[in-house]
Amino acid sequence: MTFPRPSYLTLAGVVGLAVSLPWPADAQERLVGVRTTTLTPLWESWTFGNGVAHHVGGDSVTVSELTQLSLPFAGVIPLGDRVTVDIAGAYSRGTVRLAARDATLGVDQYQLSGPTDIKVRLVARLVGDGLLLTLGANAPTGNTSLDSEELAALRVLAAPALRLQVPALGAGPGGTAGMVLATRLGDWAWALGVSYEMRGKYAPIAALTAGAPSPDFDPGDVLHFSLGLDGFLGQHGMTLALSTDLYTEDEFRVSGSVNESTVIQLGPTASAEWRLRLAARGWRELTLYAVDRYRTKYKQGGQMVEGTSGNQLDGGLRAVRALSPGVGLAFGLEGRHHTGLKVDRSIATAGYAGGAITLGIQLSRGGFAIQPFARGQVGSIDSGGETARARGLAGGLTIAAGF
Repeated sequence: MTFPRPSYLTLAGVVGLAVSLPWPADAQERLVGVRTTTLTPLWESWTFGNGVAHHVGGDSVTVSELTQLSLPFAGVIPLGDRVTVDIAGAYSRGTVRLAARDATLGVDQYQLSGPTDIKVRLVARLVGDGLLLTLGANAPTGNTSLDSEELAALRVLAAPALRLQVPALGAGPGGTAGMVLATRLGDWAWALGVSYEMRGKYAPIAALTAGAPSPDFDPGDVLHFSLGLDGFLGQHGMTLALSTDLYTEDEFRVSGSVNESTVIQLGPTASAEWRLRLAARGWRELTLYAVDRYRTKYKQGGQMVEGTSGNQLDGGLRAVRALSPGVGLAFGLEGRHHTGLKVDRSIATAGYAGGAITLGIQLSRGGFAIQPFARGQVGSIDSGGETARARGLAGGLTIAAGF
């Protein structure tokens, strides 16, 4: 395996992730090129041994298992040689099963289903490959009017510890504008990105995963900064990206109150991503990676709130072994350690420690590619001092076409 010279266009794509709306992995680094479409039907499941405790307010239930069926899709449309438009969305149906009946809602399972918001991103090369403009919009096609059962399902399905493909449906209208400046210094490519994100008027996931006391959350805006570099270490390629997010003030209504509200301000978050692409004969990809994200405490009423800081560390190996020109064996190994937030005892802020293995086959011919895959995970989930064994299974099929 050999690598091309460091590309600051590709590096700008990596850094550009911090200056655009959240984006599917299929579309993250493609900025210009042929039209492509990607469809990934996916089934995901988690079981929790004897059940994991889930406390919300004064209520408490035990979650025994959950499943989600989702259909994410993405498209890349080049507009000439210098502009690309990406579109992404999904449909999902999630079910959370309880070990015993929820006495408040009178049900033994929660469900949440429907289409998600549609995300649109435009990337334009303004000065060669060295200056990029990114514009993103969140079209509010997903449901934001959740009843009590759907909100209960969201509190579980949106948990970062579970990392489901489609954690929520709608977030309301939003948008992002940013710039990425890239250049080459010696044998290394560098990129610097900055953007401003205006978040929609409904962000229950942001509230739940931050540990805010109410999901009725009107978020402020976010300022993103990112810095990346890409180059060689001998015959191997390395990419390093650093980013930080700064938040304006958010407002949420106190649970059970129409007029009473309070203001919080999320603390800055910092992220670091490292990739080492190993050169090895017979391998199409052999990449070691590590990603770390740290969330600082948030403020409420000008005072720091204890238990609202946390760290997420992910690392592992991704590999594709070439079996023939059109066939490859893909596999991955991953370890995760998420501290969670101690501000409450719900699954939405739970900690997780565990590992995963993914196996798949890559089949390609001409502009068409298909990849069936399966994933198994095992670990432990901690919802505020109550720990349960967690096992995850997933299976899917990625279908991609270029034309």
